[in-house]
Amino acid sequence: MARDYAFLTLDVFTSQPFGGNPLGVFPKADGLDTPTMQAIAAELNLSETVFITSPDDGSPPRLRIFTPKSELPFAGHPTVGAATVIADRTGRIGKGEFSIGTTAGQARAEVQRREDGLLEASVIAPRLPASGPAPGSDEAAAVLGLNEDQIIAPPIAFEAGVPITFVRLASREALSKARIDTAIWNEVFRNAWAPQVYPFFMADWQNGREIHARLFAPGVGIPEDPATGAAAVALAGVLHELQRPADRTVSWLIRQGEDMGRPSRIALSATEEDDHLVSVSIGGPVVPMTRGTLSLS
Repeated sequence: MARDYAFLTLDVFTSQPFGGNPLGVFPKADGLDTPTMQAIAAELNLSETVFITSPDDGSPPRLRIFTPKSELPFAGHPTVGAATVIADRTGRIGKGEFSIGTTAGQARAEVQRREDGLLEASVIAPRLPASGPAPGSDEAAAVLGLNEDQIIAPPIAFEAGVPITFVRLASREALSKARIDTAIWNEVFRNAWAPQVYPFFMADWQNGREIHARLFAPGVGIPEDPATGAAAVALAGVLHELQRPADRTVSWLIRQGEDMGRPSRIALSATEEDDHLVSVSIGGPVVPMTRGTLSLS
């Protein structure tokens, strides 16, 4: 007997249709097993599809997040998008923080309705950035198709659920020119600790609050991602090392997706105490796009 599952798609980290990062959401995914979730994510072929389940023990809603090729313990735009769906379904819009379970741990979300009618979510990440080994500048330049002098410092690797290699570029022009060389990626990055590659540029590395970025993740089926919230959370670790802000909450704006025609804006905030990160949050608006039903026999 066929069973129907309602789903919707959202554009996340944008206030305009066809911008930001598309997301598939299954609000009532109880009964779907892991292979079926993975098959659905491959069928939709979006950068991520999120399945919301309701644990029997009354604990907070839980997210399962899949790319077309694999499951992720945490990802930003699925969590932000799912938070708006959960808040809308449970009457939590404008009612303060609520918990969401992820494989990486408990996230905290707050959802507000903007004056233009769109929902906007802010999510406190379930884990803080942690560092790991990164490839060298020569390897980063080669995989991005750039000259080594266009990379201004050795890459740094951090993860907040998904390990990322962060590459600081000398100019916005270099960022636009970056292209992944798949042969070099397969040779150097595929089995590296942080195989995802995140080139980025800031006009002021010491005090700047605006970041231009791109994200290449061929290993999980995402040639280029227009908005990457988990990478933004991990980036807070890089920014902490670069800028060493005083004990306070600092906010940045990440501009991603512009070079692929899907401009995204990610609000990133990090709170520091005693020279340590104590919390990182990401946020942005969400545009509803489609609704449908998937029938499974």
